[in-house]
Amino acid sequence: MKPEINELVIVNDKNLIKLGKKILEAAGTSPKEAAWVSSCLVLSNVKGVDSHGVQQIPGYVDSIQNGSLKPGARPTLIAKRSATAFYDGNWGYGYSIAYDVMKQTIKKAKKAGVAFSGIRNVHHIGRVGKWAEMALEENMIGIASQPGGVYVAPWGGIDKKLHIAPIAFAAPAGRYSPIVVDMSLGPIAGGRTAILALRGIKVPTGWYIDDEGKPHNDPKIFNSGKGAQLPLGQAGLGYKGMALSLMINILAGPLFGHVLSQEKGSTSLELAPTDAFKRCGVFLGAIDIEAFTPLEIFNAGMESLIDEIKSSRLAEGFTEILMPGEPEWREMEKRRREGIYLDDEIYQKILDTAKELGVNTIRYRGRPGKMDITHPSYTLKDGYAST
Repeated sequence: MKPEINELVIVNDKNLIKLGKKILEAAGTSPKEAAWVSSCLVLSNVKGVDSHGVQQIPGYVDSIQNGSLKPGARPTLIAKRSATAFYDGNWGYGYSIAYDVMKQTIKKAKKAGVAFSGIRNVHHIGRVGKWAEMALEENMIGIASQPGGVYVAPWGGIDKKLHIAPIAFAAPAGRYSPIVVDMSLGPIAGGRTAILALRGIKVPTGWYIDDEGKPHNDPKIFNSGKGAQLPLGQAGLGYKGMALSLMINILAGPLFGHVLSQEKGSTSLELAPTDAFKRCGVFLGAIDIEAFTPLEIFNAGMESLIDEIKSSRLAEGFTEILMPGEPEWREMEKRRREGIYLDDEIYQKILDTAKELGVNTIRYRGRPGKMDITHPSYTLKDGYAST
């Protein structure tokens, strides 16, 4: 039985970009930057990654108003070598800072074959896959990470000590859509937890533990600030997820001079964004494929690899084998055609934020969604069940 979602709003992606732009402008962002940030957010929704979409707008407005996000800020170069660079983001929009730095990283990779950049003092960069995907435009492999919130308990522990550590990897794939790995190294992103909690959808037991370390399956408990996520991995294999998470914590933490603060409240879900981002930076990388092998040979190898994987016999309940990034490319086509489904409560909060800033929202009301729509990102095939 499909879980029902009773209150959905369908909004055209172009209208959603316009609304986001107006809100961010009213909050003090230049028209050009507001349009860019809004388009980045809506692209996340279009690809089905609603946790990193327009639901972030009210929080960004709060950050502007409390001074932890500074519209118009640009990255300052701190140090560089032939294939590396380190920047200060000056607390600007992560979307603007990451774009500028990834452009420079790709430029360096064209000369050196590979390049890596780090950014400190930067606000939320959103869906990390976007920055890895930038390398695809130059037929390169892209890598990106911003460790994010401290949500994950270490293997053998019960307290939140590790950043959730999203990591993205993008590579061209010849005749196939590009391979895009974009995943957190905890079971689920914080924003996705918030959506599941809102919808009353349960998850497999073992994703979360409560304050006493007991496993549970209720996103509402975690979303209230209690307990922690367990490291990524099957039962008994969480030490592997912890190790992967630690790698990202190191690459965008100590490598950039960050120290995880242990003062009271420092790992709380209610932590102010400025404090959370002070403890981690952004790690970006680009690899020029032709520094190693001709692009046509690489693409032929990718096609052969994907053909081989997709030729596997199918497990019960599956109709095909999908590659990382493939569901998002398909979802993008669908949502641009049909519109973006948003939870009514989330969209209402965006409209309320607009009204508080004096933005007229009459043209952006959207239309009601169907009663039995199940969000494509949260299906029973993923192991979720309704309450």
